[in-house]
Amino acid sequence: MGVQDGKATWTQDAIASVAGATASITVAAPLDVIKTRLQSGTSTESGSTILFNLARTEGPGAFFRGLWPKLLVVGPKLVFSFTVAQQMIGVFERQMGGR
Repeated sequence: MGVQDGKATWTQDAIASVAGATASITVAAPLDVIKTRLQSGTSTESGSTILFNLARTEGPGAFFRGLWPKLLVVGPKLVFSFTVAQQMIGVFERQMGGR
């Protein structure tokens, strides 16, 4: 699975894209939960208050509520975008003469 001459294969790009998409969605999930609670309009609490109350009353798992649906909906789009972007870099480099 090694990369030869700095050029990854389509499969290597796809695997890296899956990892990158999963990581980016997972890292952003806690902020999405807090943002959703702020935007729901049912509370006048600040973001930090929501953060502490959520951790205290619902536990750390509450920060990842809705993660699976988001992975299933947004994940494929990110994987496609990342893979196509990586492949297009090679196309543009070849057209530009390897610059």
